[in-house]
Amino acid sequence: MGWKVSLIIIESSKELRNDESILNALGKGDYIFDSETTLEESIYPRDHSMSIGYYRGNIIVSDDYQITSKSLELEPSLRLINEEKNLCSIFPTAEIISVACHSVVSYHGYSIIQGGKKIRIKAMSSDGEIINLGKKIKEEEEIYKTGIEKDGQYFWDEEMTEDGLMEEFTFNVARRRLGVNLNHANGDQLLEDIPFKKYLPKKSKPTVEDIDVLKKKPKYWIGILIVAIFFIIRKLYTILS
Repeated sequence: MGWKVSLIIIESSKELRNDESILNALGKGDYIFDSETTLEESIYPRDHSMSIGYYRGNIIVSDDYQITSKSLELEPSLRLINEEKNLCSIFPTAEIISVACHSVVSYHGYSIIQGGKKIRIKAMSSDGEIINLGKKIKEEEEIYKTGIEKDGQYFWDEEMTEDGLMEEFTFNVARRRLGVNLNHANGDQLLEDIPFKKYLPKKSKPTVEDIDVLKKKPKYWIGILIVAIFFIIRKLYTILS
């Protein structure tokens, strides 16, 4: 199965449930509630939405690649981007994990923030570049142990290299907080049953001035229609003559 998913997973007490604060921190303060949804329905919406749910003491944000891509691919480093700094100001001691997969273009990656510092980032961009900063964590080591290292490179089943297992690495790191692997059967409940709320940018209503301008605009389509009718009549007259 090819996955297309991007998530920000924030360690949080179950009592703290404030979607508005999360949206403001992520620079989406103009977003408003759209609908109830599930993680399965919101992992690849392609509509610039933000969906938020709560699971096992975590806040889960499905961000439609808006924040995760910026952190993992556009500005890949152990420095925090502005949105991450904002989250850390709300959750100064929390572990924050960002993960992203787009299997079609072999884009996978993840980062880990602890106590306001990014300690790990690993990503493979769509152009094949591998970003690998910080120390390995135990969820990565679990996979490395199943491979064989030769000349500084790991192999699985003799031919499979690390870039071919980035999806497995990514979901293993997400499991660190979620307790389940989204790409395995034990992740079905989270995908299908846990309620999420979807938010979209507030649509601005046209002002009275905007409506007046639209009314005053020339109706070019009327002229085009008249010309088209003229040529149709002329063609028919030629045929009948």
